[in-house]
Amino acid sequence: MITTLTLLFGLLIGSFLSVCIYRIPRGAGYEDLHETLEPHKNENEKPLHINSPKRSFCPVCLAQLSWFENIPLISWVLQRGKCRHCKTPISARYPTVELMSGGFAILSLNQFGFTPTALLVYVFCAALIVVSFIDYDFYIIPDSISLGGTGLGVLVALVNWKYSFFEWPITPNLLDGILGIISGAGFLLVVAELYFYLRKIEGLGLGDVKLLAMTGALFGPKCALYTIFLGAFIGTIVGITMILLTQRTIKHYLPFGPFLALGTIIYIFLNTEVESALLIFMQIYSEKIISLFG
Repeated sequence: MITTLTLLFGLLIGSFLSVCIYRIPRGAGYEDLHETLEPHKNENEKPLHINSPKRSFCPVCLAQLSWFENIPLISWVLQRGKCRHCKTPISARYPTVELMSGGFAILSLNQFGFTPTALLVYVFCAALIVVSFIDYDFYIIPDSISLGGTGLGVLVALVNWKYSFFEWPITPNLLDGILGIISGAGFLLVVAELYFYLRKIEGLGLGDVKLLAMTGALFGPKCALYTIFLGAFIGTIVGITMILLTQRTIKHYLPFGPFLALGTIIYIFLNTEVESALLIFMQIYSEKIISLFG
């Protein structure tokens, strides 16, 4: 029963996350994107906000959606993936985001039980979903999420320091949170500046740095470093694969945010398995080195 309710909760939140993914880049503060997103939009029309307009609408025909058109998963299936008003295809991203949200809700519950820790981990995963899709689409990571999440992480660290309200993987105290920010954001900032110095082009955006600050503040320095190296490893594999299978070159820009998000999620839910795999890899690698020079 609890699992079913958790899934329904995650699906409902997932519907809201889709709103965030669509509206945040089209909101105030991102006016330079608006001409690219909607070149024929009336200049006097106000930017979108999370809570304005209050009702969901079709981005093509602008028809307001009724409640039965907003039921997670079910509405998309019953409408055969099309707007009921203008018959424009609705992206499969919407049910995908809802399923991801529901999946992370169940994962958080199963991993950490019915606890405040599970809720906070789920909220963080939900934020990563939004960040990943926006970064994939527009190569930006909204400050409202990254800096807001960093502030939340510091607050959580303060609460945990005094009351031990949250358990692992949440940072246990303020010092751990600050070290997480420094080791995550600081390390990535040094890499970004070094890359720019050597190649005179931007290799990493400050959005990635701020995302690591949020990760480090909430989960500490170990998670921040795990995230960097796992994200870089996965991103390298994906980048090489895309070069081999498509016409893209090494100069093609690949958003780093989704890979950082995946690295954090692996740390949270598969930490023990990852450490075991790394130990096995290091053992095999060291044996190879010894055999070469032995």
